[in-house]
Amino acid sequence: MSEFEKDWKYWKENISTLQEDEIEEVKDPLPQSPFQKALFKKHPKDKKELIGQGGSKYKGGPYKFKVSYKRSKSAPPIGESQIKKLLKEFQVMYDFSDLNMKDHLNHDIWNDQGYIRDEVGSKLIEIAEDFFESLKLPENVKILDIKFTGSLANYNWTTNSDIDLHLVIDFSKISNDREMIRDYMNAKKSVWNERHDIKMKGFEVEVYVENINEVHYSSGVYSILNNEWLVKPNPKKPVIDDAEVMKKINSVGQKVDKLLDTFARGQYEGSYLEAEGLLDKLKRMRTAGLVKGGEFSVENLAYKALRRIGIIDQIFDVKYDSYDKKMSIDSITTYANNPVKQGQISGGNL
Repeated sequence: MSEFEKDWKYWKENISTLQEDEIEEVKDPLPQSPFQKALFKKHPKDKKELIGQGGSKYKGGPYKFKVSYKRSKSAPPIGESQIKKLLKEFQVMYDFSDLNMKDHLNHDIWNDQGYIRDEVGSKLIEIAEDFFESLKLPENVKILDIKFTGSLANYNWTTNSDIDLHLVIDFSKISNDREMIRDYMNAKKSVWNERHDIKMKGFEVEVYVENINEVHYSSGVYSILNNEWLVKPNPKKPVIDDAEVMKKINSVGQKVDKLLDTFARGQYEGSYLEAEGLLDKLKRMRTAGLVKGGEFSVENLAYKALRRIGIIDQIFDVKYDSYDKKMSIDSITTYANNPVKQGQISGGNL
């Protein structure tokens, strides 16, 4: 049995039921906004005042261990005003200035004729081949194309753009279960992207495995292997309905506030189901927007804004934390050092 066959067998038996985002490690990021930074700075002092008083050497009332005054993984409620504040910080509110079209493609990546620069293309092919090699797929599976897509393959690139590098293969050469193959490939690319920090002219490179004939919604797709545009981008500025985008963002914000309230009240089963439902709704909203209006649709722009300001990560945090809470059993009372209660439990005569 080859190394891939062993890996694939283990995947089918143990991991395929998980979602991609459940496989990736969830990190609690440092605060970014002024509001979060202020809370982060004063949190230890506030927590010490709340539970650090009294004569017990352990503090914190009934606990039999020294409590930590460090901040636990959490996130503040985000109401409509907070969303607008965060959106303004990231320059994606009302004018969506990060989506303003340039009159040229990025000169570091593309030459004056609109083709990818030789040194960039060669290095990207090398990266794609190394990633493909790491997958250890059956010998009959070959790279059919290597595509460059995303905002750097378009006129709306920014300094925060990255290079989306898509390897095209035929999933049917591996298995007829395309969904399982998709989950497997997503897990593999997540591990690769987590382990590597490759920059091309200052732009991060992220790899992805794409099935042959997969539908593309991007308005700029370039074949690096064939050195040609598959979907040539248009420098014409898109018409963006800012009011509708904000309406959808605020609607999601209200649902997240309700979600956080459910979690805060200790209704962990409810908050887990709410988080799952909200994530599913956001995924369907984005897909519908891409099909209907492409990458500049109201739904896709709202999704990207929510992702960029950390709201989607916040929903995932609530989902994971809710699961942990609802599956945990707290141990507040201890009998370890109390012989009377030890005797009562064991039925002994003291």
